[in-house]
Amino acid sequence: MAEQGGAEPVWEPGAPSLRNMAPSMIGGAAVPLAVYFLVRPHVRSDATALIIAGIFPAVWVVIQWLRERRIDPIGMITLFGFLAGVGASELLGGNALVLKVRDSAFTALFGIACLISLASRRPMMFHIGKALSAGTDPRRQAAYDELWELPPAPGVFRRITVMWAVGLMAEAAARVLLALALPTGVFLAVSPAVFGVTFAVLFGVTVVYSRRARRLGEEMLADTGVTYPSVSDVEPAVGPIAQARP
Repeated sequence: MAEQGGAEPVWEPGAPSLRNMAPSMIGGAAVPLAVYFLVRPHVRSDATALIIAGIFPAVWVVIQWLRERRIDPIGMITLFGFLAGVGASELLGGNALVLKVRDSAFTALFGIACLISLASRRPMMFHIGKALSAGTDPRRQAAYDELWELPPAPGVFRRITVMWAVGLMAEAAARVLLALALPTGVFLAVSPAVFGVTFAVLFGVTVVYSRRARRLGEEMLADTGVTYPSVSDVEPAVGPIAQARP
């Protein structure tokens, strides 16, 4: 959100803020992962713990759909990760190494999906950024779509998508190496930290690069008359009062 010359506040498309992402990160990822680690010592198999923990991102996705009519991307990623883990646990009989590298396989597949999306009209990180930043507000979604039409934007989003793809696949490879080198208990303690640091670095670089790209883009567009898309951050009035306005 920004204000222009003391006028009413406006919303501008860009990288989602941690504040806006916090509910999804907590409800869609942190709580399910905490449940998994709390439940695992008390059940017979990893698959059972994953199923129990997977209920929480599934419920979160449903709640977000009912409340906002949108699919929460972080909740869906977590849910697919749990489902992949259940499949690996059942098909491969609970092999310790397989269970340790399970999440790495999902991260690598997500990175590969990012690379494949480069062949589509709009890459994956554009859609994820739009969902997390604009939410279900049609005005914000339209402004985010307008952002794509600016000359620098397609290249910026494609480079961000490549960065996430490479970063996630590198993170997956690092965790596989750790799984081979470390005892299970140590690996389970270290693995979440590796993912957390990787995510924090990728997100931070995305924000910094997005802001720099915007400054350079505005300089490029300075003489064209094209302005950065934005919408009023004040909800439009409804009802008799709004109807009475000229």
